Amino acid sequence: MLSLGACVTGGLAGPDDGAGSASSGAGMSNVSSAGSPSVMVGSTSSAAGTPPTSAGGATVSSGGAPTSAAGGSAPVEQCNYPAWVAMKPYVAGDKVDYNGKGYVATSDNPGYDPTISTFFWSLLPCTPVVVAAGGSTGSGGSTAGSGGAVNGGTACARLDKLLPMGSVTFNAMFQPPWAGHVAKALYSYSGLCDALSSESAFGAFANSGDLTKDRIEIAAFFAHVAKETAFLEQTDEAGEASNASDFHGRGAIQITGQSNYAAAGSYLGKNLTGDPGMVSTDPVTNWQSALWFWMVNYNPGTSGVQNCHQAIMSGDFGQTTRIINGGIECPGSQSAQQRAQYFENNCALINVSPGTKLVC
Repeated sequence: MLSLGACVTGGLAGPDDGAGSASSGAGMSNVSSAGSPSVMVGSTSSAAGTPPTSAGGATVSSGGAPTSAAGGSAPVEQCNYPAWVAMKPYVAGDKVDYNGKGYVATSDNPGYDPTISTFFWSLLPCTPVVVAAGGSTGSGGSTAGSGGAVNGGTACARLDKLLPMGSVTFNAMFQPPWAGHVAKALYSYSGLCDALSSESAFGAFANSGDLTKDRIEIAAFFAHVAKETAFLEQTDEAGEASNASDFHGRGAIQITGQSNYAAAGSYLGKNLTGDPGMVSTDPVTNWQSALWFWMVNYNPGTSGVQNCHQAIMSGDFGQTTRIINGGIECPGSQSAQQRAQYFENNCALINVSPGTKLVC
């Protein structure tokens, strides 16, 4: 969770913010994840040892075949098996294609990613065939949760270029190990695309032209989102209502405190102090608030680089944690190590090195 109250302590969230307490349902409630990136993405549990409660909401579904950044078809290698679908239940023996490689389910699972959840999947040799990408979905198609066509087509094309399978890879970065995972519709991929297209400053997000750096930024941003939202299952700080008039943690980065709401609202041209619930009920406003914090906001109480985008462009994931929640998590807390583990998992998923500056 984020508040300006911690500026004096070197982090953004103060001790009374709830982000660092065991009572917080999103972000800080997970125990430390262990193991290497070959373990399931998000191998954590809630503080009580059970998955956080999912109160309704629609599953954000996988997208279709990727298209090229220019919007045309691109050749894609594919095995002659059905394409893997995130969050679709599989039983032992099911065969799938994942980005041109075959996998067979060795155990029943609720749709874990084959490249990460190696306990549930094994490689299955096959002869790839080349198919034309595109079809009814892709960068300009519709995705669940938005209720219609994507307006941020250019931004989606940019993300699809960086994420090997577009929204499918996006969903794979938010797969916890517990059963019954349901990502809230607030966190739709299409909403993210629309948010990226809404403000000029957001155009620099994962758009430096350096493919490795841009993928690292995506991996970092999504790692923090996973931590703050319990893998997209929670929209508000634990126990809080979206329509409350206070300024509790809301949305993808759980912005917290009246000052943050006022600053984000001023930048976005939205009255977030008058209607703070927009952050946890409107998909575009949700992602806009998180991108504002990541791209525009500076934490003056942080030593060193004070902006998340600038920090990750310099290869320092640990500094992004310090900017977000350094007053509580730094130096080297279990929670900070969790964030680093999620980042490493995401980097493994999209084949980039996380570097060495991982924990604040």
